[in-house]
Amino acid sequence: MTKSSNNTANIMTVNKKTITFAFLALVTVLVVVVVLLRPAPQNITLRFHPFVGDNPFLLNTQSYQNPGGDGEFTVRDFQLFISNIVLSSPTNQINEQESYHLLRFDGNSAFDQIVIPQIKLRSHNQLSFGIGVDPKANGSLMFSGDLDPNSRMAWNWQVGYKFLLLEGTLTVNKQQLPLVYHIGFDESYTELNFDIANKIMPENGVINFKIDLQRLFQKDNSHDVIPTQPQLPQDIEYIDMYKMSHVKFSPEDVKSIANGFNHFITIM
Repeated sequence: MTKSSNNTANIMTVNKKTITFAFLALVTVLVVVVVLLRPAPQNITLRFHPFVGDNPFLLNTQSYQNPGGDGEFTVRDFQLFISNIVLSSPTNQINEQESYHLLRFDGNSAFDQIVIPQIKLRSHNQLSFGIGVDPKANGSLMFSGDLDPNSRMAWNWQVGYKFLLLEGTLTVNKQQLPLVYHIGFDESYTELNFDIANKIMPENGVINFKIDLQRLFQKDNSHDVIPTQPQLPQDIEYIDMYKMSHVKFSPEDVKSIANGFNHFITIM
C-alpha cells in the first residue's frame, strides 16, 4: 500500500470518528432538550367560591333576596357533588380516577376545593366535570371517591344520591318558611365544559370557579327563541322560592331546579 493510500484511510477513519462523535453529541442535546421541555408533575386545584349574586355566601348569618319573589332567605347547609373531571387538549386527555367529590360549604373557609395531584400538564386547554353523579355510579352501592351509600347525601337504593343539598329558611312578612332542595335523579346529571387555556397559574396550578346560588334558581327558557344577544342580568327570570320551597322527590320540581346546573358554576 502506498503512502497516499495510507493517508486516505487515516482521513476516512478520522472523519468516521468525527461524524460518530457529532451524532452522539446531537442525540445527547436532543435528549436534554426533550427532558427540559417535558412538563413537570404539578398539582391542579379546582377552587370553588360560593356566592349569591355578587355577594359572598355565608351560612346562617347572612340574608339574601328571594331571586324570584318577596322575602329573604338564609342557608344552613349547602353541599353538592362534582364528578368525572377531565383535562384535555387536541392530542391528549387526562381522566381523574375515582372522580367523585363532595363539596361542602359548612366550615369557616370561604371556599372548598379539589386537588388533582401530580398532573403532567402540557397544552391542556379544556376542562370538564359533571354536577352530580353519573347514572352508572348513581345506580350502584360502590364506595368510590366521596361516594358513600350510608352518607346523608344518599337517598336510597332505587334513587341513588342527592346531587345537591340546599337547606335554609325563607322569611316573608315576618313569617318563616323552611327551604329544602334535595336535587337528584339520573336526568339531572349535567356536564360542564370550560376553556382553561389562560386560567392555570404556573406557580400554583389553581383554577377558580364561582358557584352562584342565585343562578341555580334561573328559569329554563330553552323553549323560547334563542336571543341574538346575551341575556342581561335584569332580563333573567328566576323561580320564586315561596312558590317552590320544598323540592325532593317530585321529578318535575327537581328538573326545574336542576336546569340551573347549566348556569350556576362559571370560571372566574
